[in-house]
Amino acid sequence: MANTPEWLCKYPFSREEKRPCVMKQSELKQFLYTEEFPETSDLNWLIASTDSMTVGEYQLSPGSHFSPADVHAGDEIYYVLKGQVTMFQPAAGQVMVVDQGEGILMPKGCPHIGYNFGETEALMLYMIAPKAWDDEHAVPLDYTGDMKVYKYKERYEEGGV
Repeated sequence: MANTPEWLCKYPFSREEKRPCVMKQSELKQFLYTEEFPETSDLNWLIASTDSMTVGEYQLSPGSHFSPADVHAGDEIYYVLKGQVTMFQPAAGQVMVVDQGEGILMPKGCPHIGYNFGETEALMLYMIAPKAWDDEHAVPLDYTGDMKVYKYKERYEEGGV
């Protein structure tokens, strides 16, 4: 697992310095997640990360995805600002298509991978509370959990949907 980012829980200021402030687009922290694997990373703009939440935006280019599966120490909400994102929950084999103007909830500990199968960029707002990562749920460099992938024919023959 990668090290937890140094800015986590203290951007734009530490717990002791908390105060109301305006978060200007020009001052947002920009980063690749995960930076160790840029070929399967998404582009992020961190709006804020405090001891009780992390909020930002991320972009997926057409045909791209983020991998390995992300697993957080808190509940995460995604809201699609532009385009369409397909979320895959590998432990259950669940696939959810999320369109512009729709949101999705990923409960704490729920692994997920986001794909952009569209022809335009996808932009999502995300919020994780209370924490993005902790000792049990660190920044992933791989996914070692069960991955269930169903082919249509197999599901159809088994009486599935």
